[in-house]
Amino acid sequence: MRLRRYVLAELAMPFLLSFSVIIFLLIIDLVLQMLDRILGKGVPVHVVAELFFLNTAWMIALAVPMAVLVSALLAFGRLSAAGEIAGMRALGIGVHQVVLPVLLVAAMLGVGLVIFNDRVLPEFNHRARTLMMDIHRKRPAVALVDKAGVLIGDFEDYRILFNRARGNVLYDVLVYSFKGDGFPETAVADSGAVTFDDARDDALLYLFDGEMHRIDPDDPAVYALTTFAVAKLRLGEAGQHLSRSSSAYRNDREMDIATMRGQIADYERELAQAQGETAKLMDAFAREVLLDSTSVYSIQAVLGRIAADARIARHKQRAANRLRVEVHKKFSIPAACIAFVLVGVPIGVWARSSSAAIGAGISVGFFLAWWIFLIAGEKLADRGVLLPWLAMWMPNALTLIVGAVLSARIVCEWGRKRRSPCG
Repeated sequence: MRLRRYVLAELAMPFLLSFSVIIFLLIIDLVLQMLDRILGKGVPVHVVAELFFLNTAWMIALAVPMAVLVSALLAFGRLSAAGEIAGMRALGIGVHQVVLPVLLVAAMLGVGLVIFNDRVLPEFNHRARTLMMDIHRKRPAVALVDKAGVLIGDFEDYRILFNRARGNVLYDVLVYSFKGDGFPETAVADSGAVTFDDARDDALLYLFDGEMHRIDPDDPAVYALTTFAVAKLRLGEAGQHLSRSSSAYRNDREMDIATMRGQIADYERELAQAQGETAKLMDAFAREVLLDSTSVYSIQAVLGRIAADARIARHKQRAANRLRVEVHKKFSIPAACIAFVLVGVPIGVWARSSSAAIGAGISVGFFLAWWIFLIAGEKLADRGVLLPWLAMWMPNALTLIVGAVLSARIVCEWGRKRRSPCG
């Protein structure tokens, strides 16, 4: 019992450290990706924090298996470098007594990750996507001061040009209004001021000492010129407030396992029904249309209907495959925790180094290879090249094969110290 607690204690700190570093790196990558999308939108800080918090769910799903790999490699590398592995061999401690507790903990982490992927991850993905759509719909905060000499087209019905600005006051203002279907109205003013209607979240432009030029849309020969001392233009949404919305639609990464399996069953029923209708159509085509050589239009119509049904069937099959891939992924990624232990332990023992740089380098390289196989398999399964279960479990299978070979070598070396044959 003491040995088990000691080995697990050796794994705890490397796991927590590597998990924290991985999450930090993924957050930095997310910040770099999204920074240009949210800058200039005037999004409140708490909304940005919420967006990044919601995105931590998929980071956790990836970070846990990778942290297991790193911690196993580092912990057993330190034990080997300190001579503790050799001491365990000399005391007659079996390799299973050392590795089995680690495998059990990895299995428990995997089970917890399956529950997390099924219950928490879909909801966080859905809320993150909805919030990102709300941010995309939000108009950039109106900032006209830095746009002197540039034709501004931020508003649907207006184009604005001015020579210079001081505060919220614009000088030498030219405004084109496209509200009607005919020619645009043109306003020229000595100055103007931008204000906001907080109740409606609208931007208002007040023009001072100017002229309004308009051409009659019914009679282009009629030209109207109006002078004004003050004119108010309601430019439209100012983008000062973020409108939060809700959506009932969920993609494959926003559904739990039960929902996806239900949709897969629906697709299978629709495909079976479509195949039955196609078979009936082909039978009618063979019995009636082919016997009448003059029914050229009917033949074309039937062939067109069959081709259209085939396209719809392929679409439904691809949609069902995407859901199957996502179902298997919710299990295969957590299962990688066990596979990574079988790889990390023997590599750590052979590396005989407690260096975090060496352990991280080997772990990242192995994890990247595993991840490339997973992503490639997902793409091929979505296109129908590979079976979904094969695509999602192939990386784990390859990892288990490598781990089994390495673990067998460790067992043999361990057995030699106890005078057991290894072949």
